[in-house]
Amino acid sequence: MAMQFLSWQRSSMFDLVPSPALTDGRLVGRLPLTLVDDITGETATGGVDFDLMAPHDVGGMVREAVLRTAPGDLAHAVESTKLVHVDFAEPDLPWRYTPQLAVGDRLTPWLALLVGTNDEVRVDGPLLRVGSPGVFDAYPPGDAYRWAHVHHDGKRPKPLSRLISPRELQPGTAYVAALVPAFDESGRFAWDPAAGRIPAALPAFRTWRFWTGPAGDFETLAFALTPPAAVPGLGRAPLTYRRGALAVDMEVPGAITGLSGTPDGPAEASARADLIAYEAAVQALAATDPLHRDVVLPPRYGRPWAADPETTIWGSELNGDPRLRGTAGLGGWMGIEGQQELLDAATAQLGGVRTAAHLIEGLACGLLAAKSLWSRRLPAEPARQVHLLAPLMRRMRTANGTAMGAVTGPGSPLDPALFSSAARRALHRGRAAARHSAPGVVGRDALLAAANKCPTPPRAPEGLPHADGLGQALGQSPFEDPSVLDLPPLGWRTEQAVEDLTGRTIDDDFFTDLEELTAAIEAEHGPCEHHAQLLRDHTGETATRELLVAATRACLFATAWEPQADPPPVGDHSVDIGELRGTVGGMLAAPPPDPCRPVDIDRVATVVSQAVDPHGADPPARRRVESRIGGLDIGDLRPPEVPLGLDFPTWTLMRDRAKEWLLPGAERLPRDSVVALRTNPRFVDAYLTGLNQQFLGELHWRNIPVDRTGTPLLMFWGHVDFERGRRVADIRPVASWDTATALGDVQHQVLQPGDTAGQEDLVVVFRSDLFWRYPATQVYLVRAGATDAADDATLSTTPDFAFPSAGRDARVFIGPSFQGAISRDLVFFTFDLDPAELADFWLVLDEPPSELRFRARDGQSGLLLGDTAANAAQYAIATIDQKTRVAISGPYLQELGLRP
Repeated sequence: MAMQFLSWQRSSMFDLVPSPALTDGRLVGRLPLTLVDDITGETATGGVDFDLMAPHDVGGMVREAVLRTAPGDLAHAVESTKLVHVDFAEPDLPWRYTPQLAVGDRLTPWLALLVGTNDEVRVDGPLLRVGSPGVFDAYPPGDAYRWAHVHHDGKRPKPLSRLISPRELQPGTAYVAALVPAFDESGRFAWDPAAGRIPAALPAFRTWRFWTGPAGDFETLAFALTPPAAVPGLGRAPLTYRRGALAVDMEVPGAITGLSGTPDGPAEASARADLIAYEAAVQALAATDPLHRDVVLPPRYGRPWAADPETTIWGSELNGDPRLRGTAGLGGWMGIEGQQELLDAATAQLGGVRTAAHLIEGLACGLLAAKSLWSRRLPAEPARQVHLLAPLMRRMRTANGTAMGAVTGPGSPLDPALFSSAARRALHRGRAAARHSAPGVVGRDALLAAANKCPTPPRAPEGLPHADGLGQALGQSPFEDPSVLDLPPLGWRTEQAVEDLTGRTIDDDFFTDLEELTAAIEAEHGPCEHHAQLLRDHTGETATRELLVAATRACLFATAWEPQADPPPVGDHSVDIGELRGTVGGMLAAPPPDPCRPVDIDRVATVVSQAVDPHGADPPARRRVESRIGGLDIGDLRPPEVPLGLDFPTWTLMRDRAKEWLLPGAERLPRDSVVALRTNPRFVDAYLTGLNQQFLGELHWRNIPVDRTGTPLLMFWGHVDFERGRRVADIRPVASWDTATALGDVQHQVLQPGDTAGQEDLVVVFRSDLFWRYPATQVYLVRAGATDAADDATLSTTPDFAFPSAGRDARVFIGPSFQGAISRDLVFFTFDLDPAELADFWLVLDEPPSELRFRARDGQSGLLLGDTAANAAQYAIATIDQKTRVAISGPYLQELGLRP
């Protein structure tokens, strides 16, 4: 639905008002009535009068009634060319209480939107006090019907209503806006300066404040833009070369320079020749010095990337042309002035590289010292090596614990106390105990060797047969591991009987009580009498527990004992009791199995020393440092040098510190002007060369581990690649520049897709308040058509900046590839276009989208709008603010830009 305006809207109840006459300031309506008698059919006609509410009946207004105010409360920098208005949620609200009848398409609203300065009006609670009668001059009662209208915007489910203030605003002024009733209690218009009726105060339903900004708006500022006829020296900075009697004035093109070519006349040639002769004379002087001392020369730009920059074309230009040398010097100066910003950016990008470099340096130094100590101080004896490395063994992990635990664990004769700090102090060579002891007694190697011997196994307790003896008695080989016997428990009754007999003398009474043990054995294991026969051989002795258990076990072995694993075939397992008696003595004398195993000191020394040897390919210190560094190969422990590429548009350094070199002569641009210029790739190459050389020197001086032949700063402008969402470089790394190319060559540049001409791009510079007041202004180029009608059609369409499939030469709309501001009122836009093609395009400025507003006067002619409108709808159409689009002729801009 298209936008529509109506002059007024209110309830059909007003159709029942027969006369505009007022009673107590109110319209009086009459409701017609007809009475019909249901019986007789007679009828009677008449009516009932009713009063319609008037403005003086309204005590206030709910906040929800107002959708928005334009401008808003406490708004600043308000456009003084626009009118103040209020939008209401209900379409009939401005006319709901008007004590008048409509006259055709005209109906005065009962509300008025008064706007006055702080000197003219004052808010006093619910009242608006008027201090100057002139505030009513802009509100003549006869034009009040124009101030309100109904708006169908096609977006809301129902239309809204709007009240406009006809008061024209002044720039730089504070205002108060107020919704007040436009009629008094008598039903007359509340004020009439012509009749001398000026109220001192009015009820205020809503008030707010705002402040206007500078004069003009987008339309007035855009139409004020004019290409200047000529600006002498724009884009070229003056430079004087002086040496001895030679004094030459030259001009150096800035980063943004004019469309015309760079001057290169006799003055520039003489300066170049003198500079080359000066450097040659200095080098000749150095060659004749008998002490072979170095002579201080001007900086040789390009040294980080070329051993002799003068052997390259770009290097010879950089060092042999005073203008380019000065530009490189400017880059070096910016590197000094902006070093903190650059270093902060480098530190943020490098992250933990500096910490990693510090770790690698410490590792290299530590390994070098460790190798020296290892070669000089490691003992040759394995035992002393083990004792020396014992503290490390406590932290050295194995599959089942620590290395120290493996050496001193169960089964080892070595005690952990031998490797304690107390033992190390006691065995120190300076201790008296070690100094005065006989050699080999207290020495570490001798002590360790002595401690690494298993003790002689103790003889078995009396009466307890050993497994080896038992195995021999049974015709088995000796058991190396007693656990293979897997002896079953005796049983609790047998154990109790053994306990009762322990300690008694073996005599007749003993054998009488032995019946309890025999009964227990029979109950738990089966019939057996051999234990009694064995014990009779010890008559008169004390029955120890060991003897009783041995006798019981021998009885069980001789009858029903079976090993857990199948033994080798030896025939019947039953043993003659006589043979068993004959072997008891041997079994009692055989040594018990011993789990002790001496430690292989030589092997321990070899394994531990190899694990921590700093001469190894992968010592622990290296593994530890590598585990803390990710994404960086420490290699042979040389200091790392990582490539650095900063996301830093370096033109900002010049903007903040040397803007006279960014666009020389910019201060001579007149206000409200627009001019066509171009970028200068030669300047960019020279500037970034000097800046990178200075920055690399600063990084190395601060010991920051970066590639010494890299180019950390590749951006001058920092164009944005919107597809990838990041800035892109302007130049390639200097080390990759072809030696046969000159400064500004296309080979040095990072080009846009399809671009073969290079980055000598079109720049459009504006000096105007337009862009700081309207920063969202859209600036673009439109290809000119063959006819005026074609131009009108193209310029009226919505721009489409999509890259055409036919290529860059088929582009109709070209948006800026970069934009920047040198100062608040000096803004430039760069276009990926050869400046010579500007004649084929229009330069277009589009007003940024904004809310619906109404203006008092035409932006070009200054004529008052809406003064001839017949109704409120026509007034709204006449004063509505149309979006502005300004087109400037490209050929005209190019013609003026080519002037010297």
